[in-house]
Amino acid sequence: MRTTTTTGRWTVGMAVCAALLVAGCGSSTASTGSASASGGVAAAQREITQYSGVPSFVAPGRPFDARRAVAGRTLESIPASSSIPFVQSLQDGVKALAPQVGLRFLDWPNQGQPVQWVQGMNAGASRKVNAINLMAGIDPNAIAPQVRQAEAAHIPVIASHLYDVNDTPAVGVDTASVHYEQAGRLLADWVVARTNGKADALVVRIDEVNSTASMVNGISSVFQQDCGSGCKVQTINVGIADVASRIQPEVQAALTKDPSIDYVIALYDSAEAPFVVSAIKASGRSSSVHVVTYNGTPSVLRLVRSGDVEMDIGENLEWISYGILDQAMRLMGGLPPVRDPRLPLRVFDRSNIDEAGNPPQDDLGFGDAYKQGYLKLWGLAG
Repeated sequence: MRTTTTTGRWTVGMAVCAALLVAGCGSSTASTGSASASGGVAAAQREITQYSGVPSFVAPGRPFDARRAVAGRTLESIPASSSIPFVQSLQDGVKALAPQVGLRFLDWPNQGQPVQWVQGMNAGASRKVNAINLMAGIDPNAIAPQVRQAEAAHIPVIASHLYDVNDTPAVGVDTASVHYEQAGRLLADWVVARTNGKADALVVRIDEVNSTASMVNGISSVFQQDCGSGCKVQTINVGIADVASRIQPEVQAALTKDPSIDYVIALYDSAEAPFVVSAIKASGRSSSVHVVTYNGTPSVLRLVRSGDVEMDIGENLEWISYGILDQAMRLMGGLPPVRDPRLPLRVFDRSNIDEAGNPPQDDLGFGDAYKQGYLKLWGLAG
């Protein structure tokens, strides 16, 4: 999800304990295990380089006749909250694409209340829709009875932009997943490469966010494999309701306690990065402490341009909308779902931030080959 103030592009789910991060749960400090520092730095830099260019379109599955798959069918999409710009942007993206393939689209506006999600599920069942998309943040476990009812009625339910591609989803749902763990890897790769394997990093977690566990897995694996004993990691965890009130003072306290901290990894950019930047400035550490983050929210990409944030891993919302629709159409047409929608990530820093636009936009910097690629995949390319 994305908001303009206190929340970022995240998906709200069950509370998780990020135990696989080398620092463990809670606020603590630890050193990683042994590894070849020089080899690890090179490996980290290779991965950063791989994700720094314009991504190529890779078809997520076999071609199919999209118009035939959805003829006479209706897709209902229930956003996690219509008031969250990120979620609504994805909703609007799928809605705009649906007429191109002759698909009826049923929107279920709501303000993020679980009872409204239940009402949307019930409405879809009563109207005999052909698939239901839970858009960007609805935990299927929170509406499990309605998911079971849809399953019994042979209505596919899709949890989009919620799970990592390697996660096992809730019973009764298919997914349009993203690469959260890879995003975590890239955050750690950057820190390892820029510190030559000698980082003292602080990770700001939000364990209530469903994707945090996958991102922390990615961060942990890189620090363990590539950084060796040269890296030190500590973490803080804040609740969703506390991001605006706790991140800045807790980051300031950590910087005061450990003057050697040189990187802050803010998992979700618009939820965390502005408060982290404020904490660093208030601590007088702007020249020695750097910020890396994930999502590619335009407001934070502006901070990359200004130098307040060193790197942001971006997503393309329009590309994600194509991927969600592709999965929905496959399921409505009785085709096997794809496991990986092949939704890309791109590393943005001062060297390529101009490609994201000035001012930045969240659908720039990814080329446009994916548009023709999907039309060809769906049998619509002329």
